[in-house]
Amino acid sequence: MEKADIKILGAGNNWTGLGGRITMGLAGYNSALPKGSTVSLVNGDPGQMCIDGPYRVADRTYHMGITTPASFLKLAVEGLDPFDKPLPLRVLATFPHDDRMVFAVKKSTGLKSLEEIREKKYPLKVLTPPPGSFHPSVWGAEAVLAEYGFSLADIEKWGGKLVINRSRGTKPLDTDPEGEFDAVFDEAVMTRRWKLITDANDITFLPIGEEQMKRLEARGFKRAKLEKDRFRGVNSDIPVLDFSDWVLYCREDMDEELAYMTIAAIDEQKKGIEALFPQPFSPMSGPCDLRRLAANPAVPLHMGAERYYKEKGFL
Repeated sequence: MEKADIKILGAGNNWTGLGGRITMGLAGYNSALPKGSTVSLVNGDPGQMCIDGPYRVADRTYHMGITTPASFLKLAVEGLDPFDKPLPLRVLATFPHDDRMVFAVKKSTGLKSLEEIREKKYPLKVLTPPPGSFHPSVWGAEAVLAEYGFSLADIEKWGGKLVINRSRGTKPLDTDPEGEFDAVFDEAVMTRRWKLITDANDITFLPIGEEQMKRLEARGFKRAKLEKDRFRGVNSDIPVLDFSDWVLYCREDMDEELAYMTIAAIDEQKKGIEALFPQPFSPMSGPCDLRRLAANPAVPLHMGAERYYKEKGFL
């Protein structure tokens, strides 16, 4: 490949660290890039870049991007909602991120199902990311609620309130302004925040019904379960949406050598990447094992990445 200025779209605290390590591997002392090449990491709103990023990589504004959940990349490639056209993208690496989209209410509400929220027109105070932020969890929550015939806006009309969760902080809930809530519609269940919520409050996790789940699957969502005993009060598996994994992706026609060198950079930097995400309660929920990074991609691997994984025995 010729000398190039490589741009990686990161976004947010987690992907800035991950992307920074990848840039170090690509442009460091052991770099195989042509002399004079540069590698930069570009930040942006994390939620918005999950959905807007694939368009910007597809139109060559950036060489690579990162999104979550992994199923979003499949929606982008197939041109399914929230994407309005198929995008020519491929996977470079899939990082472990053990996540779910869940609907939780305080037991004091008496609610046992999502249907009951609509039937009772319950004025919930819902802790959620900012509506209109184009965040995947807002889009996912609205998609599920639509299957039950209502929306976040309806909850507000019924006298409820959206308690906007901007920080997703880990402060004790009795000192946190986000503590004034009686429902949480959100993801990031691997973080300490969810343990704090469930330790401090008696919580009921509302299941997604089988009929609704099948319709959501037909739209490209993946089903999952919130496992029994994952949190205090979860006494059985709860059907929920899968929101797992971070995906580093690129255009399908990105230079094969650049894709190969990107995986080599991750291989070189894997210990540094792991150090950014100490366990437990880490957003990256496992080691930077290249066998894991190569396995079960949401869409096909880029041929350059696949070549590296196969040559080094990871695939």
